[in-house]
Amino acid sequence: MEKFKKLGQVLFGVALLGCAVMTQSFTQKAVKTTRFAGEVYVNGSSSGDYEKLASPGDYDSNNCEQTSEENCAWRRTSTAGTVPDSFDATTASSLHAAGLIEPMNNDKGIYVR
Repeated sequence: MEKFKKLGQVLFGVALLGCAVMTQSFTQKAVKTTRFAGEVYVNGSSSGDYEKLASPGDYDSNNCEQTSEENCAWRRTSTAGTVPDSFDATTASSLHAAGLIEPMNNDKGIYVR
């Protein structure tokens, strides 16, 4: 009878650890999915070459010079997927179609830092 009691305690402990690991993996996945939402990519040329700003808080819409037909800036959405640190206007169109980025606002032009 003592053997069954110890076996029950061991099985209960293993089950408890399994639940803890599963809970932690779900928590980490949620953090990983939303971690990149809000990143800002700004246009640095008239042809639409975008680079990620070091901090989304650095973005200032007053820095958009309306000298280009390309979007001045894009913002990363929370949609799962990969967005490179820099990309061109053609790639921006594809990323936008996939729902990975969205325009910061309606400003067109080059972002001057």
